[in-house]
Amino acid sequence: MASTERQRFGKGPIGVALLVPPDNGIYRRAAQALIAGVRAAHARDGARVTLEIIEIDEDAAKLRALYDELAQRGFSMVIGPLARSAVDLVAAAGPPPVFTLALNQPDLGAVPANMVTFGLSIESEARQAASIAWEEATIANASRRPRAAAVQDASPLGARAAAAFGARWRELGGDVHQPVSIDTVTTGRVRTAVARLQADVFFVAAPPAVARALLIALGARATIYATSLTNTGAVAGSEATALVRSPDLDGVRLVDMPWQVQPDHPVVMAYPKPADMHLELQKLYALGIDAFRLALQLLERGPEVELDGVTGRLRLSALGGRAVERTGVLAEYRAGVLVPLTLR
Repeated sequence: MASTERQRFGKGPIGVALLVPPDNGIYRRAAQALIAGVRAAHARDGARVTLEIIEIDEDAAKLRALYDELAQRGFSMVIGPLARSAVDLVAAAGPPPVFTLALNQPDLGAVPANMVTFGLSIESEARQAASIAWEEATIANASRRPRAAAVQDASPLGARAAAAFGARWRELGGDVHQPVSIDTVTTGRVRTAVARLQADVFFVAAPPAVARALLIALGARATIYATSLTNTGAVAGSEATALVRSPDLDGVRLVDMPWQVQPDHPVVMAYPKPADMHLELQKLYALGIDAFRLALQLLERGPEVELDGVTGRLRLSALGGRAVERTGVLAEYRAGVLVPLTLR
């Protein structure tokens, strides 16, 4: 059950509510990382904002009552919910009475008026990887349609990433093999699984171990692209790099957020980076930073937003629907560390 106690920060005239899962639930650590990120952005940019952090239960009637309360109290913005199931409840109730920046996409896909979604979709990274890989492959293979292959693990996340990559590749006009699923990661199994696949580009929708095995299995046969799932944390300038340096991934390219692969980015350097958070929680911390910054821009500028964020280049157009588009950074493993690449 959600606590009825609320944390408040700041004394500005603008009221912003952050809706988070209960602190005693399964999403406790995720909620804490998100809150820490929102508070970091509030401390730097939120002088005019009173931030209220509210734990919520996934109960439609309670959520509607909460929204009515926030509207009556004159709140200007809601950030959240974070869990997809909670976003579903808010979206299903129709346009919320307080403008909402939801931090997930509802399962049904339909987003009501007075609501915008922003999240760290693995699908968006996969689609971006496909677009970049396609451009490279068409230059290298100008006389024919490039072909791609995807290798995924058994997780739903891997399946979603592989499906998104394949869909985007076909949209661009290329051919793509059916995804290959790897349950047990050994070089021999991976080599057998991809032996008959003739492809110019391979996409890995899986953790680093699969990319390592695929790299050995392919040799120099094709370029490998991936998403943040394949980030080991080996980034130039990171104190942890000596422990996680990954020379056996050299040549693998992946799409991730500036927060994870570009520590010298000016916007990234503007916010403290907690040393005790692992990679997945760092993502949610970064999400919190950009969610608060987006909320401020939405309040000031309405539905036209462009932001150089710690999670990527963010864009929302009045004509572009109700989802914030996020464009990440392409990076490549070189000498065991991820190095950001400049796209042509």
